[in-house]
This record gives sequence, structure tokens and C-alpha cells, in this order.
Amino acid sequence: MERVDYQITICSGSNLAHGSIASIGHHCPNAKINVLCRRPKEFSNKFVGTTDRCIWKYKGDLKAEIQAVSDDPADVIPGSKIVIICSPLHVAAPILESIKDYLDQDTIVGSIFGQGAFDLQAFHYLGTKVEDLDLTIFGMQFVPFLCKATEYGKSAEIYGPKSYLCCATYPQERSEKVCNIISLLYSTPTVPIPNFLCLTLTPSNQIIHPGRVYGYFKDWDGKTGFDPKKLPKLYAELDDASADAIQALDDEIQAIKTAIVSKWPQVDMSALHPIKDRISYNYKESITDFSSLKTIFNTNDGYSKNVFPTLPHPDGKSVVLNTKGRFFYEDIPYGLCILKNIGDLLGVPMKSTEKMILWHQKFMDYQFIDEEGNFLPDAIEKTGIPLKYGIKTSYQLVKSSFPELFAVSKI
Repeated sequence: MERVDYQITICSGSNLAHGSIASIGHHCPNAKINVLCRRPKEFSNKFVGTTDRCIWKYKGDLKAEIQAVSDDPADVIPGSKIVIICSPLHVAAPILESIKDYLDQDTIVGSIFGQGAFDLQAFHYLGTKVEDLDLTIFGMQFVPFLCKATEYGKSAEIYGPKSYLCCATYPQERSEKVCNIISLLYSTPTVPIPNFLCLTLTPSNQIIHPGRVYGYFKDWDGKTGFDPKKLPKLYAELDDASADAIQALDDEIQAIKTAIVSKWPQVDMSALHPIKDRISYNYKESITDFSSLKTIFNTNDGYSKNVFPTLPHPDGKSVVLNTKGRFFYEDIPYGLCILKNIGDLLGVPMKSTEKMILWHQKFMDYQFIDEEGNFLPDAIEKTGIPLKYGIKTSYQLVKSSFPELFAVSKI
């Protein structure tokens, strides 16, 4: 087993960055942890992650020491063997651009949440550095746990650890090595998945959040406030309407999978499971009722603490749905829009996905599709869809998941 005694840089000050610092510091105490974030002055060199409300409580507090924190990549990227991007998908691009000139030869660069076509982003924004420096690109199919920063830069609470993790890499032959490292950093068995396309299509936040939001708020006018004490829990009280909306989106993902393997039988899509199976596998120790999609959300202890993201209403008493955060500006342009574009390339009807995009974009600063489901040209650059990177056919889409056969940078 590899000894982790080298420099690892965490990019972002997000909740997942906080959880990663605690996990890596505790499980790999010889690792030299650096952090690249926008608020470096608020970080302490001593860090703690609490686990008392999850299945990791037997571990006690996860303690870590941070070597260096900066908002300048020149201070923390050079010398890093691994760079882990823990940011929301829609801000991964500027991070990739900012670090590319400071990466060393043979660095492993990846995203803790590799959806949003992270491989296409990495090749696009790192450019020739991928080949010139012989970089390894990786993306994780699921986040290792749910977590929340309890005091920014100093502590986090970890809950909902996964039973196992999955990881895709470029080049593919390095997947075992990267999975071994991820297993150590997050103390969770990690297995390779065949390609980045399985990762991009994974039924996770990109369909869970939109389906749940639509299921509960579909008749909302965007202005009326809600009593925060009466708002249901995000997952523990997920209702039938939300479960049905999520299932409809997942059905379209599975239709995409069927279309891919029918047209390109050599493509291994075995790692792309239906959402009910996927959550059941990931949280098998935390769920008590596996009978339906609704019940696996309702009885999943790992999901029990999540709430709808809200903002104060001007009346000072009620709250409104936060339409400016990740549920909208990540899950739509870097989630549903990508799924729709892939469906379009394969000739798969995406009516449920289009319905969700149209509803969500009513509350956003820009639109992505018109009423007929066509992408608006001016909106493409605000998304992560394959078309943005020059992919216009299903052949190019499939080959982009096999970069050793057809380099993405040459499409």
C-alpha cells in the first residue's frame, strides 16, 4: 500500500474541501496539505472534523494540520503530487486555468465530484499541459461523504460516508493507482469505472436537486415566502411528486445508456446504475427501507440532515428558495443541460429534462433552451455541454471517453 507522505493541494473553500482536509489529515497524517481558496486568512493550520452523528463516529474527531493556505496558486500548487478540486462544477474552469502554469511533471489532477463532463473541462482548460507534463486526470463518480463547514477554515462536520467510491482516469491504465490513493485519502474502498461518460451521466445531484425542487416548488411564484419551520426536510420528507420527477429524469439517463450500448457495443456502461440501485449501493448501511425510491431517501440516515437552501424573505420572518446557488447555477447548466445535449446527440427524447430546465431557468439570470427545446446560442458558453467543446456527433462523444483512442484535444 502506498505511503502518502507527499504534498496534496485542495482547491476551494467549499464544504467538501473542509471535509477533505479533515479526512486526508486524519487518515494520512504524513500528507502535506495545502489549500487554494479565496479566503486564506480565515484558515487555521489546525483543523478538525467531527463524526459523532454518522457511522464514522467510532473514529472520533478527525484532526488535520495544514501546511499552507493561499489565494495565489503560485504559493501552493508547485510541488503538489495531487491536486483535488472540491469546488462547484461551474467554477472548476477558472481553477483549472489558474493552476495550469504551476503544475509539476506527472501531477495527478482531479475533481472530487467529476460530473459536469470534468474530463472535457480539464482537456479544454489545461490544454497542452496534459500531454506536455504527462498529467493524470481523474474524476470521482460520487463525493465521499456529505459534510458541512461548521467554522470556516477551522472545522467541519462529516456525515453520510459512502460504502465505496468510484473513479475514472485519463489515461485509463492509471486508474488502479489513483483508486488506491483515493482509498487511503478518504478511508473508503475505491474502484475504477470504465470511462468518464459513466461518470458524467451518473444520476446524482444533477437530477436529484432539480427533481426535488420542482416536486415541492412547482407552483411557486418566486416571491411568496415560506415559514421555515414548516418547510419539509430535503430528503427525509421527500414526497411522491419529487420522487416521480427524479425518476422521470433517471429514466432518460437510462435511455441514453441504452442508446449508447446499442450504437457502440464496445463502450462499457456497466457502472451507470439506475438511481434507486445507485443510492442503495452507496448507502446500504444507512438505509432502513429499500422498497421504493421515496423510501430510500426518507430512511437514509446519511440524507437525514439536509434541508432546502433558502434565503431570508424581505418580510424578515419567512424564507424563499435560494435560486442563486448551486441547485440552479450548477445543476442546470452543468447537469441537466449536459444530459439534454447528450440525449440530443443520440436521438433520445429528453422531454422531462427539458421540462425541468424550462422551469428552473424562469428564476435564473439567463435562459438555456427555448420552448421547443433548442439550445440558445448565447447560452452555450455558460454551460458545460459537449457542444461547447466542439463535440457535435455521437461518435465524438463516445470517443471523448476513450482519450487513448481519440484525443479530446484533437476533436
